[in-house]
Amino acid sequence: MHINRLIQVAEDPAATRLLDDRPDASAFHVKAAINFSIYGTILVAVLQIYAAATTRSLSLFVTMAESCCEAVSNIGLDYLHRKSRKLSDSTRWPAGAGRLCNAGNICFAFALMAVSLVLVVESIRALASSEHELGRFEVAAIIAAASGFGIKLFLAVYCFVFRKHSSQLQMLWEDNRNDCFEYGFAIFTSAAGAKLKWWVDPAGAMLIACIIIVTWIGTVRSEFLELCGLGASPRVVQEIVFLTLRHSDLILQVDTVHAYHWGEDLFVEVDIVMAPERSLREVHDVSQGLQDKLETVEGFSRAFVHVDYEASHMPEHRKTR
Repeated sequence: MHINRLIQVAEDPAATRLLDDRPDASAFHVKAAINFSIYGTILVAVLQIYAAATTRSLSLFVTMAESCCEAVSNIGLDYLHRKSRKLSDSTRWPAGAGRLCNAGNICFAFALMAVSLVLVVESIRALASSEHELGRFEVAAIIAAASGFGIKLFLAVYCFVFRKHSSQLQMLWEDNRNDCFEYGFAIFTSAAGAKLKWWVDPAGAMLIACIIIVTWIGTVRSEFLELCGLGASPRVVQEIVFLTLRHSDLILQVDTVHAYHWGEDLFVEVDIVMAPERSLREVHDVSQGLQDKLETVEGFSRAFVHVDYEASHMPEHRKTR
């Protein structure tokens, strides 16, 4: 989050919301990138299915499996994201349903890792087999696979250009960038297995599948950490302190700040200190205004503001041991 945006939120959060609602604001690029990714991955999956079925290349089967899982996951995660926004029943979902997307990511990750593991086994079987014939080389299949690579390259470039507008675009850029390397390598090993050495294709397939498994293990780990309530980075905490101190001159100091994940978004707890002679009305207006302001910041799901008249006491919410 840039310092100019922080100052804007601190001075007028309503203006920031209006800014975000403009058609040419960053929200447009985020939405466009998500839509391009959804429809682009579906088209890539179709092209990869054709290429893999035509050549029977294990390398292309690996990228086919990933593209199919990615297409299904993009559709599923988009649905879960919309669903989580609509689940506003304060009785059944008092803290919202923001963790649905994390749960969906974990499910799709395990599905893709299972398919990749099967393809690793098939690659080992092919390498251990006594049949050492060159694979099939089909120009149309290579063109289809190369077209899928081109789509991924376009998505990577688009997300790279606008990646600073949103963390979502940053993640999409990294994902499409990694896919470009995998797809390009798969095309090379498939063609080399058909024209040079028979073992290049299964060896390449095994390598790509292992890379996919390792990559998604890291994704699952990060999703689990967010589900378990991982704390925010020091930079985010500093931003919260900045916003808090600029909110009102009646705030004497910031006692403590806690920011932790509730799924993809953050819960924020701020303890502030005000003079003991302030009236209940003043304390309420300052704390409620700060809470509302923090909840306008992108990525902050909910904020809680606690007020005290001194900061020398023991930390709150600590169990006696």
